[in-house]
Amino acid sequence: MGMLNSEALTLDRVKLASDPRFDQLVAIYREALPRSERKPAAKLAKMIAQPGYIFLVLMLDGKVVGFAIAVCFERTDACLIEYMAIAGEMRGHGLGHTLFKSVLELPEIRDRYLLAEVESEEVPSADHVDRVRRKRFYRKLGCRQIEGLDYIMPAVSTSTPPAMNILVYRRELPEDLSKGQLRMWLEDIYVNVYWRSSSDPQIDKMLENLPERPRLI
Repeated sequence: MGMLNSEALTLDRVKLASDPRFDQLVAIYREALPRSERKPAAKLAKMIAQPGYIFLVLMLDGKVVGFAIAVCFERTDACLIEYMAIAGEMRGHGLGHTLFKSVLELPEIRDRYLLAEVESEEVPSADHVDRVRRKRFYRKLGCRQIEGLDYIMPAVSTSTPPAMNILVYRRELPEDLSKGQLRMWLEDIYVNVYWRSSSDPQIDKMLENLPERPRLI
């Protein structure tokens, strides 16, 4: 499939769960994401009201065809793109690329690091081909993986989360990161996204075997 005419697309911010576009967003969210990575819709409704959260919808002819949910952390220089998806019937038109690039240009995000949780393709899985495709998508857009970090995503449902990686984007991306900076990012994710403690033992477990300056590869 070819790319759609970008002039027909609009990117809007949704600020209230009562906005009809929020329900369209949730419908795509449920269709696109596995149960193990989905928070209940009621949690999304709480998130949209929290400072730091940005809910975006990609619109075509008055209909939501994609969405992105990002959160910017107060104490660090990072944001996390928590969820991003395109409606099933609209995939293959380059809309994901358009949406991600639009997120990068937001004033709140433009000069920060943008982090993304991505399913690892390095372990056997039934959806291995899809995982390779998703990782390639982010890499083509300039994201890099934190070498050696086996990211442990906290559970958000009764299903066990898959093996995950953290990818990093910034306009001028360094060759490596300090371990202290990475710790602060992980603490922010655990506290602000998953409502865990900043001293959660899983954070130490992720960091224990990393060098003082893990590379971005």
